Amino acid sequence: MSDNASNAAGQSRYPTSRFRFIDGLVLLVFIFFAFLGLYLFQQDLMRTFDMRDVEPAGTLIVRDNIVQRRHEDRLLWDRIFVTSPVYPGDVIRAADLSFATIDIDSNEISLNQNTLIRIQSIMGDAGKFQVELQEGNISVASGENSSGIMLNLKGSQVQTMSGSVLNVSSGAEGVSVQVNEGTVEFFKEGKQREISQGMMFVMDSMGVEKVVPAAVVRQPAPNARYLKNADENVFINFLWNRVNLSSGDLLKLEIAEDLNFLRGYRFIDDLENTAQADFDAGNWYWKLTFENETLGSGQLTVVDSSGPLLTSPAPDSVFRYHEELPQIRFQWTEKRNASNYIIEINDTDNFFLPRVKKRTTAASILVSELEPGTWYWRVTPVFTSNYLGDSSYSNASSFKIEKADSPAAQLIEVPQPVIAIKTDPVTVIKSGAIKIPGSSQRAEAAARQYAVQAGDTLGRIADRFYGDSLAWNRIAAANNITNPDLIYPGQMFNIP
Repeated sequence: MSDNASNAAGQSRYPTSRFRFIDGLVLLVFIFFAFLGLYLFQQDLMRTFDMRDVEPAGTLIVRDNIVQRRHEDRLLWDRIFVTSPVYPGDVIRAADLSFATIDIDSNEISLNQNTLIRIQSIMGDAGKFQVELQEGNISVASGENSSGIMLNLKGSQVQTMSGSVLNVSSGAEGVSVQVNEGTVEFFKEGKQREISQGMMFVMDSMGVEKVVPAAVVRQPAPNARYLKNADENVFINFLWNRVNLSSGDLLKLEIAEDLNFLRGYRFIDDLENTAQADFDAGNWYWKLTFENETLGSGQLTVVDSSGPLLTSPAPDSVFRYHEELPQIRFQWTEKRNASNYIIEINDTDNFFLPRVKKRTTAASILVSELEPGTWYWRVTPVFTSNYLGDSSYSNASSFKIEKADSPAAQLIEVPQPVIAIKTDPVTVIKSGAIKIPGSSQRAEAAARQYAVQAGDTLGRIADRFYGDSLAWNRIAAANNITNPDLIYPGQMFNIP
C-alpha cells in the first residue's frame, strides 16, 4: 500500500485535532451549564429555607389539577398543594383546566383556569396583604368577620368589605368587576366610588369605563361548590340582576361539562332573572346569553359526598387472638376533594354513642383498642367549609373479635366471595376463588370483591381472575394501592 493510502486510512480512523477541539468545547459548555444548574438549584433551595422565618400570608385550601407557585426572587416554579402556606411576594398561577382557592385572613380568593396573581404586603400596614390580578379571572368571598382585602387591577384598586362576594376579570380587553353580594369600594386615580350588590364596573384596555349589557349573577356564588350525598341530582337556583337590558330581553341559561359547551350541553331559555337546574357530580360550566352574546358566565363543582365503600375488614369476618388484642386496619375508598374522614366504631348498629370516633386524613386507620365482641363501623367524608351541603355515612359493616380457643386456630377468618364459573351451556356456582388449569375459562367475581388470603400477591390475584399475572396494576388502580408489596390477609379488594 502506498504512503498516501496509508495516510488516508489513518485520517479516516482517527479524528483530527479540529474535531477534538470541538468536542472539548462542547464538554466545557456542558460542564458550565451543569454548574449553573446546580448553582441555581442551591440558590432556590436557600430561598426556600429562608421562607421558614417569614409569616405566611394565607393557605391554599382547594386545588384541582396543576397549580404552581414561585416565591419572590425565586428562579423556579414549584407545585403547590392543599394546606400549603403562601407568602408575600408569591406568584401563583392556575394552568389550563386547573383551579385553586386560597384563604388570606378569612378572604377566599378562587383562581379560575389560566389565571396569574401576585400576593403583596401593603406597605405601612403590617400583616395586611393585597392581591394583584395580572391576568385571568378570580372570585373573592370576604368572610363575615373579615376586614376585606385589597385587589390591584392594572393600576386600579378594589377594597372588599365584610360579607362581600365579587367576580373579577383582567386581560388584554380590560377589566370587569361584578359584585354578587355586599359592597366594595373602587379606587382609580384618587377617585373613589362604591359598587353594591348586583352592579358591575367595566374598563377597556385604555382604562376608559364602558357601558355594556350584562347579567350579574347573585346566586350561585362564583366557583360555588356543592355536596351531593344521594343518588338524586342537586337542584341549584340561579338569580341575577339585569344590567343595561330592556324588560322584554329574555335570556338563555346554557350548561355544559366543557368550556366549548359541547359535552353534556343543555339550556333553559325565555328567562327573566331566575332559573333552576339540576346537576350530577362533576365540574360544570354555565353562561347567560342574549342573542348569542354572553352576558355572564361561571362554573360550579358538584362533589359526591356519599359514604365511601368500606373495603376492609371484610363484612362478617372474624379476628382471633391469643394474648394481645389484635390491631385492625380499617380501609375504605377515597372520595374526591375530601379533606379528611370520620370513622365511627360501636358495639351496636345505631352509633348513638360510638365507642370509637376518630378523624384521619388518609383512607385508612389502624385501631388496636377493640375488645372481644361484635363491632359495627362506618365512615363519612369531611369537606372544607366552602362546600355547600352535607355528607352522608357509608352503610355500616360488621366483624367479630374473639379469643382463640387453641394455638392452631385460624387468626383471620374471612367469608369467601361467591365465584361464578361460566361454562357452556350452564353456569356453576361455587365458593372460593377458582382457576381451572389449562383452560381459557375465566373466574369472574359476582360481587366483584375478593378477600386477600395468606400467601397472596397482586400478581397471583390477577392471574386468578384474569389469567394474567401482569394485570395486577388494574387491581392496584381500582383499590388505590400505591405499594403493591403492602397487602395483608383479610384485606378486601374490588376486582374491576
